[in-house]
Amino acid sequence: MQLRLESRPVGEVSIVQCHGRIVAGNEVFTLHSHVGDSIDKHGDVVLQLDQVEFVDSSGLGALVRLMQAARSKGGDLKLSGVPPNIRKMLQLTNLLAQFETYDSVEEAITAAYLGSKYSRGKAGDARPRLLCVFESTDVCTFLREVLCSAGYNAMTTLSVNDARILLKATKAKLVVLSAGMQTMHGKPTAKALEEIDPAVSVLVLEDNFATQDPGEAAEKLLNSVSSRLAVPN
Repeated sequence: MQLRLESRPVGEVSIVQCHGRIVAGNEVFTLHSHVGDSIDKHGDVVLQLDQVEFVDSSGLGALVRLMQAARSKGGDLKLSGVPPNIRKMLQLTNLLAQFETYDSVEEAITAAYLGSKYSRGKAGDARPRLLCVFESTDVCTFLREVLCSAGYNAMTTLSVNDARILLKATKAKLVVLSAGMQTMHGKPTAKALEEIDPAVSVLVLEDNFATQDPGEAAEKLLNSVSSRLAVPN
C-alpha cells in the first residue's frame, strides 16, 4: 500500500499520521519531504505509526535521519502507537532505544510540552498562555498572530479533542473557542475543559467572527481576553 500521510498542528507540535508502508522509493521520499517540512515549521513532530504495515531498511534509515535532523534543530521526532512487528524490528536493529516512543499521541504531546530526554519543553515562556480552538487553519493563524503580538503566548488547534490534550500539558489560563465548537459528543465543551482544569476560563467567539472586519474583530478579541485575564492591553 502506498504511503499516505496526514498532518495536523497541535499547538507547537506537529502530528503526522502514517498509513501504509514506509519502504524504499516514493514512500521514503514522501516521508522525508513531508516530515522534513514539519520539523522546519514546528521542531517537535509526533509520528503516528499505528496504521503502518511494514518498514524496510530504507524506511528505518529515513526515520533515524529525520529524528537526527529534528534534534539538531532543538526538537525531536517522537514515535507513537508503534505496532508490535515494527517495534520488534527496531529492537532487533538496536534502534528502538534511539527514539522516544509512546503508546498514545497524548503522551507524546505532553512529553514535548513538559520536557523529556530529547525535548527541552515549552514552559520557559512567561507570557500568559492562551489556547485557541477554531475549525479553520486561517482563522487559527489570525488568532495566534493577533494574540502573540499583544503579548500573549497563544497556541492553536483545530479540534476540541486536541485542545483537551493541550490543556492538560500547558495549563492554559484561557481557551478561546469557536462558536461552532461549543459541544463535544453531546456535552458542553466548556464543561469538558473544566473537568481537566476547573480554573480555566472559556471565551466563546461570535458566530460571524471569521467574516467580521479584521481590525474590529481583533479589538474586540483583545478587550475580551484582557478582561478575562485581568491583564491590561
